[in-house]
Amino acid sequence: CPIYKGDTSGGCYLTSACVYAKGLSDDCYELQTLRNYRDGWLKSSEEGKQLVEQYYSIAPKIVSAINETKDSKSVYEMIYEKMVKPCVQFIEEKEYNKALALYRQMTLKLEKEYC
Repeated sequence: CPIYKGDTSGGCYLTSACVYAKGLSDDCYELQTLRNYRDGWLKSSEEGKQLVEQYYSIAPKIVSAINETKDSKSVYEMIYEKMVKPCVQFIEEKEYNKALALYRQMTLKLEKEYC
């Protein structure tokens, strides 16, 4: 999330899942894969561009709410296991629509739970 600088996650729950929960670097394979997907396939459509803007709007709120919980690390570990890893696998398999469907499902769940 390049527009949110200043904290370790940048306001991104995907980054928090990799960096905070798993101890990976901000340029780890998983995040590079997700960023390439975002900047390539996803942003190639108007709908994709809107989803990226929506993520930048909602992600910092989700991160703030998760960070207020006592078990934030386990929440980020769940995001890593149930969202990051499977999305990366879908992207590797060029199953871009499956990655998008999982992203939408998990983001909606997180938004309902934390916003």
